[in-house]
Amino acid sequence: MDYQILFASDHDEEILREILLNSDMDLAGDIQEHVLIKKDNKIQGGGMLGQIDKDMFHLLVFAVKENERSQGIGSQLLQELMKQPWEYCQEEGNIADNAYKITTVAKGKSAKFYEKNGFIACDFSELTYPFNEQCDECPDRIECNPVAMLFTGYGKKG
Repeated sequence: MDYQILFASDHDEEILREILLNSDMDLAGDIQEHVLIKKDNKIQGGGMLGQIDKDMFHLLVFAVKENERSQGIGSQLLQELMKQPWEYCQEEGNIADNAYKITTVAKGKSAKFYEKNGFIACDFSELTYPFNEQCDECPDRIECNPVAMLFTGYGKKG
């Protein structure tokens, strides 16, 4: 299969929003800040990374169409984002010279997906503000079973 990974445009908003809403998420900013994975020119999933500092990123949202899960599409997109996260942040950011970190909050069963892709579970205190507190007051916390996740990458744009 031929996949494309690219930034979203205005006409992608409705489809990506539907994919995210089906995973109990929504767009995390302007549509143009989200990254998509397309197969045969059809959106299969997407996500949004934010650059918090020169060497720190946070994956705000990430989802794949329900009927496309467990086929490697999500892993392909996530691995691409993890290789050079600064390339997938719409605002001009700095390139990490050495080690960099990507954090996210996984909902319940999705923690296994992130672990399979190189993330490790960590304490919420290892996430930067406001992500370290995002689940504190949530009424769905018990059902959601959130897990703070951390990935450490190395190298710079080569």
